[in-house]
Amino acid sequence: MREETIRTEVVETEAGGYLPGEGVRDAWTRPDPAMRLLEPAAADAVLLPPGRQTPLCLVHAANSGTFMELPAGWLVLLVPVSGTISACGDHLRWELEPGQCLVWDRPLRVLGHRQRSRWFCLGGPAESWIRAGCDPAVIAEILADEMDCPERQVSSLESLRRALSRDGDGEGEASVRVREVMGTLHDRQQDLRALITRCPGRSQRRKRWSMQRLLRIRHAILAGGQGGRTSMGLLSSQVSYSRGHLARVYHAVFNETPIECAIRIRLHRARRLVEETGLAFCDIAESTGFDSQSSFSRAFKNRYGLTPTDARSRAPRAP
Repeated sequence: MREETIRTEVVETEAGGYLPGEGVRDAWTRPDPAMRLLEPAAADAVLLPPGRQTPLCLVHAANSGTFMELPAGWLVLLVPVSGTISACGDHLRWELEPGQCLVWDRPLRVLGHRQRSRWFCLGGPAESWIRAGCDPAVIAEILADEMDCPERQVSSLESLRRALSRDGDGEGEASVRVREVMGTLHDRQQDLRALITRCPGRSQRRKRWSMQRLLRIRHAILAGGQGGRTSMGLLSSQVSYSRGHLARVYHAVFNETPIECAIRIRLHRARRLVEETGLAFCDIAESTGFDSQSSFSRAFKNRYGLTPTDARSRAPRAP
């Protein structure tokens, strides 16, 4: 029997988030199962332990302010059900909403916002996924990526939660649900895996490694698109490529350069702001990283074939 530890004391920060405290530790001792369900209370800090023998953990957070820290060596699926959750890791940050999900394989911190949010996190070392019933070949092919969440993923996680709540009676069903979750995820990434053949590398392993580096760049671009301009120098330094080599390799795989990708993402966000809000165009230009309203308007028209004014006038109005 092994003792697992969850820290439950928290400290409220000036920014309104929560970090784990250093005092109270609530020891939680149970027989060593293949899977485990954690349902933290409001503002709990959940620090999950490293180690290959750690069980596959399903965290179901249904309260605002829940903080979770995931260790290195874990493969994690993060799925918001309601509200917005923040995740950060490896110098990247995500703001995830329902309909999105994140697969990640590096240290990660997750925080449910103050407004009521509910989310699932299913994760553990690769060995724990296999002990829970997943095909090792499927696990080996999963790529760390942010994506649209498959429609049935939430219902599969809900079924897994119910199975794990039955204190051992639902272990068989839980294994079925874990395979279902991973199979759905594997199917969703089929088109992404097909792009691995375009990546540089003499072996399939090297090509996959190159794809993961390029996906890190895409994550950085997406994160930059939430707050403005993306630096090509910063992007290239994250993967130790020269700017020119990064541009060539990225274009070969995704059919656009990192800068073209960044502009496309910024304009997509700008169009949403144009059509769904009453913000002034100068404020939209500034928030999406354009130097001026005129440069924003030119880029917008080149991309969509109409001016921001025309786009706003044609947008459907809420009833």
